[in-house]
Amino acid sequence: MKQKNELLAVLVAGVALTACGGAWGQHSSVHRSDDGGVILTVYGEAWGDGGDTPAPAASAIVTSVPAATYEATSSEALAYEMLNAERSQCGFGLLAQDIRLDQAAMGHLDYLAQNNAVGHFQKPGNARFTGVNPGNRATAAGYDHRQVGETLLPVPFTENVEYAVRSILSAPHTLVALHGLRDVGLAWGPTAVGRTLEMVFGLAENAVHQDAGKVLTYPCEGSAGVLASTGEEVPTPFLAEADAIWGQPILVKGASDLRVAAASITGPGGAVTIKALYGDEQTTDPNGRCKAGVACIIPVALATNTTYTATVSGTNAGAGFMSTFSFRTGAR
Repeated sequence: MKQKNELLAVLVAGVALTACGGAWGQHSSVHRSDDGGVILTVYGEAWGDGGDTPAPAASAIVTSVPAATYEATSSEALAYEMLNAERSQCGFGLLAQDIRLDQAAMGHLDYLAQNNAVGHFQKPGNARFTGVNPGNRATAAGYDHRQVGETLLPVPFTENVEYAVRSILSAPHTLVALHGLRDVGLAWGPTAVGRTLEMVFGLAENAVHQDAGKVLTYPCEGSAGVLASTGEEVPTPFLAEADAIWGQPILVKGASDLRVAAASITGPGGAVTIKALYGDEQTTDPNGRCKAGVACIIPVALATNTTYTATVSGTNAGAGFMSTFSFRTGAR
């Protein structure tokens, strides 16, 4: 049986895990790990210390950041460069390396390895404990944050970090990797369940979100090498389907009133079946993430090394839009 890689994503703010609005929605779900333990995966906009406070103001897209200090040939350097290239290609803006978030990422990876654990949360008293949740761990590393997000993906020992990044970008709900945060820290190493890529994203206390002020998609015009098929996300976007498989999703990000009215994907063989279109005034995302400014278009598995053309239309910020673009799958 093919190993199922469990991709987890979380976005929190402050110390409390209190969700109260925001364009990227909220999500909380409980899953059982293979050893009977509980993995709690949380995703959402969570502001302040438990009370409702306004979302951070938006700013222009970042197009230049200081050179990263990862060793040039390291997996961390490859993951950082690859993620920034994908974000820049599609207009989401660059992320700056932050060594404090690197420290938080490495600390959590070490905790998982030492305790044969999986998930975003740590238990006080366990070996290498650095903080219960990603926000706590960022604070412990000295990062004074408004928001912190985390993605965590174990892959088989035979896989490399490029595959891990591609897998993260092929999961419909890993919005944190394309969110408007500004900083990132990375760690890559062995854990009990395989090689694991840990990404910690941050927005400093006095910083503001990156915002293009228009509809963005991932993939977008010119994207290449995306995964043709995958099924690696916890929770799955298809709760009623055991071992669900899907093709590269199209994430559509816009203003809070974004409405996707229609979407299509065509390839050499004609129209591609859309497995799900989650978003406001469309099918309700069973995990509650694709809404309030985000829509997720999820096709059936695609063919490898193939070019597809997508067309997405609807309304955003009170005006109509239509986006047509081509992207190409990779060898897997």
